[in-house]
Amino acid sequence: MSPQPRHVPAWLDTFTAIAWRVLLVFAAGFVVVVALSHLSVVVVPVIGALFVSAILVPPARWLRRHRWPPLLATLATFLAAAAVVAGIGAWLVPRVTDQWKPLRQSLAQNVDDTRHWLITGPLHLSPSQVDKYANEAKDFLEGRSGAAASNRGSNSSSSSGAAIIGGRLLRGAASGVRFLVHFLAGLVLTIVISFFFVKDGSVMSSWILDQLQPSTAATVQAIGERSWITLTGYVRGTAINGLVNAILMSVGLLLLHVPLVPVIAVMTFFGGFFPIVGAFASGGVAAMVALVTKGPGTALLVVGLTIVVHHVEGYLVGPIVLGRAVRLHTVVVLLALAAGGELAGVLGAFVAVPLTAIVVGIVDELRHGRPARIAAAAAAAEAEAVESAAVEESPLSGEPAAATWSRRSRSTR
Repeated sequence: MSPQPRHVPAWLDTFTAIAWRVLLVFAAGFVVVVALSHLSVVVVPVIGALFVSAILVPPARWLRRHRWPPLLATLATFLAAAAVVAGIGAWLVPRVTDQWKPLRQSLAQNVDDTRHWLITGPLHLSPSQVDKYANEAKDFLEGRSGAAASNRGSNSSSSSGAAIIGGRLLRGAASGVRFLVHFLAGLVLTIVISFFFVKDGSVMSSWILDQLQPSTAATVQAIGERSWITLTGYVRGTAINGLVNAILMSVGLLLLHVPLVPVIAVMTFFGGFFPIVGAFASGGVAAMVALVTKGPGTALLVVGLTIVVHHVEGYLVGPIVLGRAVRLHTVVVLLALAAGGELAGVLGAFVAVPLTAIVVGIVDELRHGRPARIAAAAAAAEAEAVESAAVEESPLSGEPAAATWSRRSRSTR
């Protein structure tokens, strides 16, 4: 007698079917992330160009609508953007230079006061202990190893010390030159790609769609339009959000007489592109500056100001300027920032939120967009059929019904 076949429960069959598909999607995503991480020289400029294009495409398109040639419209847009950036830099640098020296003097005075309090205060530390703890803190902040810190008091020869210092200087100089070359190359590539995105973006997208089947091209076009709307809405909304935060923060810091307001305002503006984290980072810098220059009371007021600005951003400005472009819960934003920062550092945190919003939009388009497009196509076909029938039933041969009605209405006047 043959054994009875064992049936897999329906719930387990469904669960395993979903599980292996999810694992496959995550594996494919991991492979893509690893591949892109090895192509950072290309990926970073392309991402930067997309963000720049989201800002510069609308003015260039406006110039084209006013009969400007595409090349001239793109050049004018880029020159205007360069002029704005140069103007901000020319306004910012002198003010930072004027306030930097007083800030250094205040910092030195606060350090001396703290050292005096540690020696004469309730802790009663000796000057040698204070200096030792200060040196250990300095070594920790500079990332030196414990062996390097212990070598401070050793009686090593001057020649070996000079060799070590010389080697560190050479390695630091080489690393700095390498970083500068990569930065300049990436900046130039970003500008060039942005230029062609603004000038020939529609041509590029049309060429890609022409290589696909009509049904696939319609889906890809809908996904591309949805992603572009999400990206442009996020970039513009975040820029407006950051500008409002920078203005509110600047007004509060000016009322509290905190220095370096232009620098903190710029940090607040760009911190808007790192949701939640950026606001507290720029606020932390402002609080540290206030602590050094004005004392703990003003620093606490700056912390309160940061919290107020963050709430204004989250509950008033953000929902208005971002609208429906980015519909993500705060928990999703935090998880996206954490995952992006862990996978790709600062760049990952920078693109995590818009990328997550784009993925959500693509999934929504794939789930609900195709039936809507089919219904719209059927309605358009039905309307065309009705119009054709109306033309055929016109009493005047070869004349549309709308023209016949217009002629009849004029004749009855």
